[in-house]
Amino acid sequence: MNFDEAIAAHTMWKIRLRKVVDGHGEKLDIATVAKDNQCDLGKWIHGEGASYKSLEAYDKLKTAHAKFHKCAAQVITEVNGGRKASADALLQPLGEFAKVSTETVTAIMAIKRASAKSA
Repeated sequence: MNFDEAIAAHTMWKIRLRKVVDGHGEKLDIATVAKDNQCDLGKWIHGEGASYKSLEAYDKLKTAHAKFHKCAAQVITEVNGGRKASADALLQPLGEFAKVSTETVTAIMAIKRASAKSA
């Protein structure tokens, strides 16, 4: 797993979702976005990443990553329901998406550090 690429990919989600909220983003399937095992990081978490399950950071990553995808799907749900202000609030710096995004990145970094120590 390239942890830096995983962080970059998840950082791009905010840009993708911002475009959706602003009305010129791609069409995203809510059910797919909500699943935490469809992206590269999710596949890693549920696959070879399980070798880190003894680390506290692994549990934090698994939980935060699942919340991340549920929140991303909620943004799309809000937009599709005509609740742009609610979707926008989720993406704000103190919004739920920002919170779970930070938790996800923090956990990735912790596993990256642990991985470097064991290498």
